[in-house]
Amino acid sequence: MKKVIGKLLLASVLSIMLVSGASAADMASFKKMTKNTIRQAISGSISDIDKLIATQVKMLDIGVQGCKEYAKKSPKDAKIMNLVVQNAEKMKAMTLDEIEDAWHEGGVLKKNGIDFDKIDHMGAALSHMDTVVHPATTYIALKEYKKTKDEDLLDQVKDELSEVLEHLDHIK
Repeated sequence: MKKVIGKLLLASVLSIMLVSGASAADMASFKKMTKNTIRQAISGSISDIDKLIATQVKMLDIGVQGCKEYAKKSPKDAKIMNLVVQNAEKMKAMTLDEIEDAWHEGGVLKKNGIDFDKIDHMGAALSHMDTVVHPATTYIALKEYKKTKDEDLLDQVKDELSEVLEHLDHIK
């Protein structure tokens, strides 16, 4: 019985790794970092803002890797994934308004001939995209929070990452 359960568990982990972009371990780490960031944002007490900002970069990197892998597995979504990967670093230099227009509202996709409104917003493609876009947004918000101490920015961090947690359920 233990061998059967062990084999089923191994098969489940391997299938998740094959279907999702990043490895199962990476996604587990992403989820853990996401929850930790949310917890700190809710508390309003950020013990090490620079470390938390660096965590967003790690999350963004995991998201980029997931997009690269997903582009290989889903050729119909490769254009979206490649746009996300090519622009991931640039996202961090945007303002909150700019990233909202360009990525959350699909501006970059629309400029590249992709009908953003016809994409399933809880489908695998946008869920992968959001593993980059939301950490980039929280990176921007936390950098701004570091300067201003505006607690509304922590609410935005919580909201952005709570949304990305929902998207993780669609990357399976």
